Amino acid sequence: MTLDFLSKSNIDVPQEQWNVLIVDDEEDIHTITKMALKRFEFEGKSLNFISAYSAEEARETLQEYKELALIFLDVVMETDDAGLQFVEWLRNENKNQMTRVILRTGQPGQAPEEEVIMKYDINDYKQKTELDRRRLFTAVISALRGYRDLREIDETRKYEQEFKHGLEKVIEATANVMEEQRLTSFFQGLLQQVLSILRFEQKGALIKITNAGGTIYDKSDFKVITQIGTDLENQLDENLKNLMNTAIKIEESVFEDDTFIAYLPSLSAQESLIYLKGVDLNQIKEIDIKLLQMFCRSAGIAFDNLMMKTQVQNTQAEVINRLGNAVESRSKESGNHIRRMSAFSGIIAEQLKLSTYECEILELATPMHDIGKIATPDSILLKPGRLDLSEFEIMKQHATIGYEILAGSELPIIVAAATIAHQHHEKFDGSGYPHGLKGSEIHIYSRIVAVADVFDALLHKRCYKPAWTLNDVLSLIEEQRGKHFDPEVVDAFFECIEKLIIANTELTDSEE
Repeated sequence: MTLDFLSKSNIDVPQEQWNVLIVDDEEDIHTITKMALKRFEFEGKSLNFISAYSAEEARETLQEYKELALIFLDVVMETDDAGLQFVEWLRNENKNQMTRVILRTGQPGQAPEEEVIMKYDINDYKQKTELDRRRLFTAVISALRGYRDLREIDETRKYEQEFKHGLEKVIEATANVMEEQRLTSFFQGLLQQVLSILRFEQKGALIKITNAGGTIYDKSDFKVITQIGTDLENQLDENLKNLMNTAIKIEESVFEDDTFIAYLPSLSAQESLIYLKGVDLNQIKEIDIKLLQMFCRSAGIAFDNLMMKTQVQNTQAEVINRLGNAVESRSKESGNHIRRMSAFSGIIAEQLKLSTYECEILELATPMHDIGKIATPDSILLKPGRLDLSEFEIMKQHATIGYEILAGSELPIIVAAATIAHQHHEKFDGSGYPHGLKGSEIHIYSRIVAVADVFDALLHKRCYKPAWTLNDVLSLIEEQRGKHFDPEVVDAFFECIEKLIIANTELTDSEE
């Protein structure tokens, strides 16, 4: 079924009776009041009478009954002003402004009506002798209407406050989701935020429709992107499949038994569903559904934007890799050199606690580090022996040429690639080229790539040298700590050396 049935009246189930407390030290007053009102009914609910025979007993009764609509209160009981003192306690200490109070007295001279009405927060003042059945009926109707109206006002106020609080959570949740740069993190965050909005922990999953554009989807068309506490692939039976198809068809969230399917709209035909299992209908309020629908719309827009951004980044990454491979092919190197360098740089950056976004940008930009070699003559680039001074000066130009090729872009990956191309031959002690930058003057990306580049270049055979042993490579990198390389980057390199060796083995084996 759809969620239209979740109206306010369904959620805030009304009491079956109005609770009425009679506070009087005379037993006959209790009996007479109950007899006079025994057939009373207001808005389909009868009266539930509760008796107390002193102000002290009335205080104790209020601890048990939180929802009292009306109190018939005697003035003179254990003391001459016991009833008045009870009203003071009820309104000021107990903070109960909702319950209606009808003060009754058999000794009106001790508590004059005008003085009591002006001084105390009561709703009616009657002498016991004037309370016949008709007047009693009228007084109760008036009191219950007042109580009902105050309850509705209070419920509206609470609803508005809860909605405001929930809206703040939706805005925060949407912002958190929009901050995610990777699809996996986005999906995981989205599911967690949905569970947070509903304010309970349940089993759930985020599902993508892989065959977009259809009308009825089969089990194979639903792909689980991420899940929490469930194994949806093995639980997707015919009933659940039909429920998901219903949500897609009507483009709304649906609920059946203990299963909730939230529909996540999209402008790019990339519809998604959120599946929650073990949901108790009594835990879901109308406001939760409104907030969830609002969040789903915002998350759908965020997802569209992220997909577009991902496609742009993937396009950039592919162009960068193709250009990088083109340069490497000129120097007779395998394209796996730049793949290894990207992997090494990402691993070191992660060890240095760079953000996920920075690690990703670094990995995508690294393949362009030698793009300037596209202008280096073959006689120098492919020379099997050591370069002479004049040849080396020409070779050094590739750093500046690479920067000039990439400079001027506003795309984060290209900006990072330009910086890396320009600075990856700078040295920490200032003895590098092209500008002799020192220490933190060199961008952290370039300091990382410098280590990754030397590690891979020495570990593998080149046209001008044989491959070094791993121990020799590690010894050189340690020796150049604080000279060629940033000490912190070298420390991170050695801390993650096992990961680097595994990555090197996997990417080297894949080219054989």
